[in-house]
Amino acid sequence: MLNKHPRALIIGLGNELRGDDALGRIAARRLRHRVDPDQVDVIDQTAPAPELAVPIAKSSLVIFLDASSDGPVDQVISRQLHAPDWIEAMTHRHDPPALVGLARYLYGHAPPAFVVTFRGRSFDFGDCSLSPQAAVASELVVEAALAIITESQRAEINGFES
Repeated sequence: MLNKHPRALIIGLGNELRGDDALGRIAARRLRHRVDPDQVDVIDQTAPAPELAVPIAKSSLVIFLDASSDGPVDQVISRQLHAPDWIEAMTHRHDPPALVGLARYLYGHAPPAFVVTFRGRSFDFGDCSLSPQAAVASELVVEAALAIITESQRAEINGFES
């Protein structure tokens, strides 16, 4: 197993050439300036990739930030992810749950994982800006991720005190 660090990992996903799809990356960059770099690592990239299994396995918590093409309108949704069985993690699927499963399969550790999403409105190619709704939501996504980190740290402290 890789050395496990008591660090959270934020992974912002999205294509900056597809309008609201950039929401996860933009929120991740904002978060980078609001967290302690000794306690939280931040990655922003276009799409999930199997190489993310390494930093996921080294983390005590992982939060994916991403735009969604479905779900409730004008709501930021936070939900815990459940890693699939190893056989599902070994397919060509590279969505966040599969990456967490891959980390567990390859490195023996899958941290608690969450995804924070907002339903985008525009995903047109060549649109390099967020819709007004997604621009507002990007800050709400940041706040939701910070709340998950805070709650995780609180639970960790309470666990040590028991």
